[in-house]
Amino acid sequence: MKKILLLSAVLIFQGCAFKDATLKVHHSANAKFNGPIGQAGPIMFSKAKLIDNREDKVRIGWKKNGYGSNTADITTEQPVETIVTNAISSGLLSNGHKIVESGLVRIEGSVNRFWFETDINFWSVEFTGDVQCNLKFINTKTDQVFYESEYSGTYSLKKGGGATKTWQKVMSQAVDNLIEDITFDEDLAEALQEL
Repeated sequence: MKKILLLSAVLIFQGCAFKDATLKVHHSANAKFNGPIGQAGPIMFSKAKLIDNREDKVRIGWKKNGYGSNTADITTEQPVETIVTNAISSGLLSNGHKIVESGLVRIEGSVNRFWFETDINFWSVEFTGDVQCNLKFINTKTDQVFYESEYSGTYSLKKGGGATKTWQKVMSQAVDNLIEDITFDEDLAEALQEL
């Protein structure tokens, strides 16, 4: 009987490993990301316009079997550029700025990485989310780029195991860390103060 139960568990696990997973990745709606960019006073921003510049635009990661082989796609419900755009808006709003249709500052850029990785060890699994983007800040009065930078958010979690909810938590925290990287950029804060 034990052998039958063990075999059943293995078959169920392997079956799950071959089924694609779609994650609901988003930033923490209630989190406050107060950083130096808030010191620039309230500025009117247009909503960021980002393109997906990743090499692999189909997925954000792979499911793996017990041997470490890729078996199924991990994707997101929303396009990655939408997830990052919403995160940027949240970071700006948390710092007292406004998002309007035609603001003083226009943000353009690209999502260069949005990837979920699993590293299977003997006793645990390490889950890592990595989000990277490049942003250009443009003065709409002059149509000139006054600041440009690369930003990233990474988050790792080591557990005995985990599935969809764990993966969503890891990727969402990586997005939160991306917001912090933007809002704590002192050079950006200085560039905004000089507008």
